[in-house]
This record gives sequence, C-alpha cells and structure tokens, in this order.
Amino acid sequence: MKIQWRKSAIQSLLDLDQWRETFELRPISVYLKNTIHAYFERQDLSVFIPGHQVLIRQMPVDLRMVLISAGKSDPYKVFYRITGNHIEIFLIRHPHQKPL
Repeated sequence: MKIQWRKSAIQSLLDLDQWRETFELRPISVYLKNTIHAYFERQDLSVFIPGHQVLIRQMPVDLRMVLISAGKSDPYKVFYRITGNHIEIFLIRHPHQKPL
C-alpha cells in the first residue's frame, strides 16, 4: 500500500512542532512521520482496518482515526482514509492540542 501525505498532514506536523516549541520541547515531526509511515507499512489491511471512523467538518466523510505512540508520550491522533491502493494521511494531532 502506498502512503500519501496530504498538504494538511504536513501542515499539521509543522503546527505540532510550533505547539511543542511553546513548551520548550524539541521538534518531533520528522520522527513522527517516520513512525506513522512504518506503522501503516506493517498493517495488513485485507485482514483488519485499524482505527475508528470519525466525522470532522470540512473533511472527507470516510476518515478513520488511529492512535500511534511515539516514545513515552501520549499517543498521537492520526486521521487517514483508504482510497484504492493508497492510504492518505490528513491530520496528526497531539491529545492535548485544541480539539478540531
């Protein structure tokens, strides 16, 4: 399965780094992107589709959310959808960021 990163996902990673900077934490976007990519590469979607369906205003209706841990921190919310042979990543959020 090919993984596509939407512009909104890349922007959410950059926003996450800015948010972390306000708490004097180091950037995590590159590590988080690699972790998410590795997570989806390991999945066998013919057996099980991970996550729960979610609805977010002004986003596609077939979104799913999965929680992915990056180290010892709280798990990050990753919003994605499956289209054909692609997994499209739309947003990445930390649980303590403002709700969508």
